[in-house]
Amino acid sequence: MTLRPPSRAGFPRHPIVLALALALACTVAAGPAARAQSFLGSGPAERLTVPPTGDALRKQSPAAPAQPPAQSAAAPAQGRSPGEPADTVRRPQIQATIAPARRLPAGTRGFRLSGEEDMLQYPVYLTEGQVRGAARLRVSYLSAISVAPEGSELTGLVNGTKVGWTRIQAPGAVKVVEFAIPDGVLKAGYNAVTLTASQRHRVDCAIEATYELWTQIDPSRSGLVVAPATDLDLKALAALEPDESGALPVGVLLNEKPTLPRLERMIGAVQALAVVSRLARPAVSFGPPLTGRTGVNLLVGTAAEIRGTDGAEDLGPITGPRLALLPPRGNRAPTLVVTGTGPDDLRTATAQLAAAGDAGGSGPGTALAPLIRGYEVQGGERLDLERLGIATREFNGRLLRTRVELRFPADFVPADYGKVMLHLAGGYAAGLDPSAQIVVDINGRNAASVPLPYARGEVFDDQAIPLPLSLWRPGLNSVEISAQLPNASDKVCDTLSPAARQPRFLFLDRTRLEIPALARAVRSPDLAAVKAGAVPFTAAGPRPRLVLPVTDRETADAAATLVARLAIAAKRVIDFELVPDAGGTEGGANLVVAPARALNPVTIQGAGLDPGEIRRIWEGRAETVAMPGQFGTEGVLTLDRLRRNLPMRCALPPAAVPVSVAAPASAPVTVPAATPAPAAATATPRGAPRPGRPETDEELVARWDQTLSGAAFVPTVLREGWTRLANAALRLRSEATGLMEAPKAGAVPVNPRASLIIAEDSSGNGLDETTVLVTAPNPSMLKASVSCLVDPVVWTRLVGRAAFLDASDGTLTTVEPDHVALIETRTWSLANFRLVSAAWLSLNPGYYVGMTLFMALCLGLATTGLVRQLGRRNS
Repeated sequence: MTLRPPSRAGFPRHPIVLALALALACTVAAGPAARAQSFLGSGPAERLTVPPTGDALRKQSPAAPAQPPAQSAAAPAQGRSPGEPADTVRRPQIQATIAPARRLPAGTRGFRLSGEEDMLQYPVYLTEGQVRGAARLRVSYLSAISVAPEGSELTGLVNGTKVGWTRIQAPGAVKVVEFAIPDGVLKAGYNAVTLTASQRHRVDCAIEATYELWTQIDPSRSGLVVAPATDLDLKALAALEPDESGALPVGVLLNEKPTLPRLERMIGAVQALAVVSRLARPAVSFGPPLTGRTGVNLLVGTAAEIRGTDGAEDLGPITGPRLALLPPRGNRAPTLVVTGTGPDDLRTATAQLAAAGDAGGSGPGTALAPLIRGYEVQGGERLDLERLGIATREFNGRLLRTRVELRFPADFVPADYGKVMLHLAGGYAAGLDPSAQIVVDINGRNAASVPLPYARGEVFDDQAIPLPLSLWRPGLNSVEISAQLPNASDKVCDTLSPAARQPRFLFLDRTRLEIPALARAVRSPDLAAVKAGAVPFTAAGPRPRLVLPVTDRETADAAATLVARLAIAAKRVIDFELVPDAGGTEGGANLVVAPARALNPVTIQGAGLDPGEIRRIWEGRAETVAMPGQFGTEGVLTLDRLRRNLPMRCALPPAAVPVSVAAPASAPVTVPAATPAPAAATATPRGAPRPGRPETDEELVARWDQTLSGAAFVPTVLREGWTRLANAALRLRSEATGLMEAPKAGAVPVNPRASLIIAEDSSGNGLDETTVLVTAPNPSMLKASVSCLVDPVVWTRLVGRAAFLDASDGTLTTVEPDHVALIETRTWSLANFRLVSAAWLSLNPGYYVGMTLFMALCLGLATTGLVRQLGRRNS
């Protein structure tokens, strides 16, 4: 009897051949299937696109597909399925041979390309040895299902040289592509890695549909495929490799519990390393040495303290301040040693470490390295956008978004005393819809909109757009210029027609920003000044204090990570004095880092919080054990987290809000992390209706009358001004008699979902009396939440008098202060005094109106007295 399978072309019919084919098929299927479990999520197998040889940079026409590449060991041709393109292989078959990539550092833009056109840039530092061999740019990405692959492209550039492109087509699983980097493109030092995306919607040509377009870069598998940095030295510390989240792990070697003075010196060395390596995101841990090719170990101590530590014998005799970088040993990361004969030598060595480093590299790389933190302005500048990395371009889509980032001084006063002028240069095509316009947003808030009115089109060289200073803030500011360009063809939505490729907008790089003179004083309380420049801790006066009521390992990790982030903001090492208690001794500003159960209730009340409310909210999370960077069971990012664009290290389990704890009516508003561009939420304004209770008709009418009637504004302002004057008089009287009351507990409502609270207490009269409190339910959650807080995407949203962080998704809820004081930070000058006075009056309109009426009254009385003495009197 002959065994015959169902008839199918090409199917083996001989029994022996059939048995061998079935066995081979089962073996091949079992291997990739098992290995595929270690990749992200479900869906089709991931693919690695191998760049074609020869003209790899040339865009191939659909009618003339690229020739198959030469087969290699990393991409065997037999790994393809029938009908699959020759330039692709299934990734599970090459997982064992794929080389690790030098990952991209974390930045303020994150890792998402959104909209119809977008760009991400990363400065990557390489050593001399890393740039000599063959190199490739690897990009691992996931795209939205709405992205049309036939009209969407992902392009990679290195130092301005285009190294490759690919169609964007990865809606169900992460896809990995690699581009060969030509010889001579990479330079020792900083190199600029740029990823650009041009994306078009599959079926919808409306402007609203452009917000559905995104391509998410997976940082755990993206970067430059180069040789390991075996020639590291003290000048090339910026070449230390980040981890899968873009953060640089710093392992402080510790064999026993250190004394407070030694822990203080260790934290100082961590700050110096963070400053010199230009980190955007440190991740500090105390304990055993780190293993693997990412991060660096840090050994800090006197010669006697480090004696017996593995590797210390290689240093030889230590006779003074000493810095040394020990190469990796086996699987152990390199070790940076900071030592000396005594504490003074350690301080000298730490200062030398902070001054080390090299800022060299390629032209684009050295220009990008400082821009990654935002272009720094001081006021009175005129900036062409070409200096900010913006190039002239034509755009044929529906929504063009151009984003620039400016870093304002930490002591900048945001108020309506001036305007930043945007002088736009460009043009728009004929046939646009009457609703076409240019919209400018600052930090996610609309600042201006300008219509594009002419149906015939227009070319303009100086379209002046004023942007109020009140929308800017200390530190990083994001300015987004959007051109909304609908036309009649969008209703038909034929994306393949020649008309769809016609340019609609021209953006010229000679567009410029003119920054006026800025008022320089510190708003207090305001966490924006803390995150922008660590202002309370860098002010002249007594040494600031780092208060650690408990010194367990996880609390020390959180404190060192936070202090390193503040040192990056201040651009220098902050001379913290480490103390166990905030009271008892005189000193400067206090940074208190501790779990809530280790804090004195007086410290919590001083920050305007209610200790009882915090205890009730965190009662169920006090024993939760959490670790930073819980990316999934396989230690990598999950598909869900990539799709939601969550910050990489914000991965705590979400909190369940207790039923017995009801959110107050005036609780801060929380922005969901699923929004495309989450912004800091603010507390409900006083004049707004309370949630849960609808307004009556009388209240609606009264509110609209107050909004629309200019006359109703004056009595309201006068009433508020009189109330503030009365409160100020009572406060002065209480201070004079020593009867000043303590701040009322519970003034700031606590977000029930918060895993970390950071609040500022500025009840004193100067910066040296400021206290910044950072607390969480327990030490492990404190460490994990601080690791989420220092993510550049989250850190830049830190403002207000208090902030509540949900470390499960990076949502940050902030509360604005009721009253703000302005504290002088620089030598008195008439010009700055005038600007600060104007800023203060704009922040306090009641006083402004009162002073105006008082001056008008004085003028009237003076005029009356003068007129009475003139003219002829009748008898």
